[in-house]
Amino acid sequence: MTAHTTALCPLPDLLREHARRLGTKTAFQDDRSRVTYRELELRTGRLAGHLVSLGLRHGERAAILLGSRVEAVESVLAVTRAGAVGVPMDSRSTTAELAHLLDDSGARVVFTDRCSLGRLLPLLPERPRLSVVLVEDSGTRDGSPAAGTSDGSADEAGMFRYAALAATEPPVPAPDDLGLDEVAWLLYTSGSTGLPKGVLSTQRNRLSSVASGFVAVLGLSADDRLLWPLPLHHAMGQLLCVLGVTATGASAMLLPPFSVTDVLRELRRAEDPFTLLAGVPATYGKFLDSVGDEGLGAPALRGCVSGGAAASPAFQRAFEEVCRVPFLDHYWAGLARG
Repeated sequence: MTAHTTALCPLPDLLREHARRLGTKTAFQDDRSRVTYRELELRTGRLAGHLVSLGLRHGERAAILLGSRVEAVESVLAVTRAGAVGVPMDSRSTTAELAHLLDDSGARVVFTDRCSLGRLLPLLPERPRLSVVLVEDSGTRDGSPAAGTSDGSADEAGMFRYAALAATEPPVPAPDDLGLDEVAWLLYTSGSTGLPKGVLSTQRNRLSSVASGFVAVLGLSADDRLLWPLPLHHAMGQLLCVLGVTATGASAMLLPPFSVTDVLRELRRAEDPFTLLAGVPATYGKFLDSVGDEGLGAPALRGCVSGGAAASPAFQRAFEEVCRVPFLDHYWAGLARG
């Protein structure tokens, strides 16, 4: 079986195969934690089973209101394994924006952290059927959060602790029954012509993009290490970072909001060098203002993938001349439904 056809397998099958074949290899990491492929399969399966136990039914929606962190990736994959529809949301959304997104999507569960909880709390009294799964930075990955319960039940505030759900066996196993042609994700546009509009997509639609674009053209494989300094909730983040990495067995480092200093530090480290960098024209433009005659200084880097907006030919030439790395402008079909 080729890498192209492997990428078209349902996500649960891919996770099990990578857990068996790649085991202790790091799948995703951030500045707080990392998760191996074996852990990724185990933790997303536990989360999926707990979601079903919370009452999330096949085809219902679950929102992911998290920044660029390992738990955001796990949540997206867990929702798919639960047979539900994942709804990535901008963690910087205002309370009014969240009200629209939650009501429009009909989300029954929302994953969030302390950074977004204050904007979410005012909306809960009028949405009593919405279950909250809280990611705590002070928690540990062994299921012993600093506060709340450790058995997967709700705490006194009616919230469920992510760390406990990911570390304890659920009453029922992960269904893993979402078909390739069933709706798997609901992604919202930027709302440039009014309120954000939801776009539905299937596993086949998104994984086909991975197979035909990232695998067949970019050559994305298990040998790649992706540096990701962007939000995850956009189509680009879901396609390349979450699904592209998961489907191919690559690795990704998730960084906080874009900082030239942080990105250059990571790119120039000698141990486990990165082979791909993601960005948008605006972020890559910052490199042209910061990088001197030495270029990026990242000899293992084989490409800088850009999305979000088209870069001009002149910009691409200037970037490649200064940074000495191929600039790979990609069209992100965020509005294409599958």
